[in-house]
Amino acid sequence: MLRDRRAGPVAVSAGSSGATGPAPSRAWLVPLLSALFVPVYASGFVVGKIATAHMAVPTVLLWRFLVALVVVLVAVVATRPALPRGRAWGHLVVTALLLQVGQFAFCYAGLAAGVPAGVTSLVLGMAPLLVGLLTPLVLSTRLGAAPVIGLIVGACGVYIVLSDRLGGDLGTTIVLPVLGALSMAAGTLYQKRFNDETPVATSVAVQMGTSLVVTAAAMPFLGAAWLPADAAGWWTSLWLGVVNSAGAFVLMFVLLRWRSTVHVSSLLNLVPAVTALAAVPILGEPLTLHAVAGLAVALLGMYIGLGLVGRRRRAAVPTRAT
Repeated sequence: MLRDRRAGPVAVSAGSSGATGPAPSRAWLVPLLSALFVPVYASGFVVGKIATAHMAVPTVLLWRFLVALVVVLVAVVATRPALPRGRAWGHLVVTALLLQVGQFAFCYAGLAAGVPAGVTSLVLGMAPLLVGLLTPLVLSTRLGAAPVIGLIVGACGVYIVLSDRLGGDLGTTIVLPVLGALSMAAGTLYQKRFNDETPVATSVAVQMGTSLVVTAAAMPFLGAAWLPADAAGWWTSLWLGVVNSAGAFVLMFVLLRWRSTVHVSSLLNLVPAVTALAAVPILGEPLTLHAVAGLAVALLGMYIGLGLVGRRRRAAVPTRAT
């Protein structure tokens, strides 16, 4: 999944690209930032699992949105972007409900219910391909064969991962991250349709502010504590708000500016595998043969869906002068 410059994660067209490459003085930074970006992004699932073990899901959401909003407001004060106009405010509110509240509420609810962090990451990792599949219906753009094939292959990989657990410890709880992925896809499409011209800092600030207000308004009816109860609750809240939200956001757009969108998409394909591996020593989640095989198939599906198969080979062929 890839975040659009104006809001949340978006599917990436295989043919799109950013800058042709970094300047020579920055060349050494690209591998370093790339290596840092993947674990920072993946940490949201692992730390989210820890957070939901120490506090209720509404409390996790409240503090994630609050900390992230503070960080984003600093960027708004520094850059002073243009404010939304007219209906743009309403569209940003709808995007926030889908892309922020919906996605993370279902994601954290699944983690709290026992869905492993690696499985959650894998299911949500299918959202960009789903966006690619639905884009022609919503945005009236043409769809190639790659997203369809990739989604089918990726879904097979997810099924392999879950095949030995659906009747056991997971049961119907797997529906929660699936709903999170659907909410992410819907929010992404809505954002691309209505908020594409809104400055990124403004968009994220409005989304985080809306999400915070909605979560705070719901707190009295959910019976959740307003404050984290222990040190683990506080440090996970800070991590999710600062590192996983703001940190991943900054790294992503630096890489987008210096390299292509395909480069960033390739890095995002590694997130489910890194999450699954990190969850073994940190969370004690098992890495079974089913999980390894299914993860490999799912990653192949994501790779195909983003149109990366054969791309480097084609790019290496020089174009004949006419």
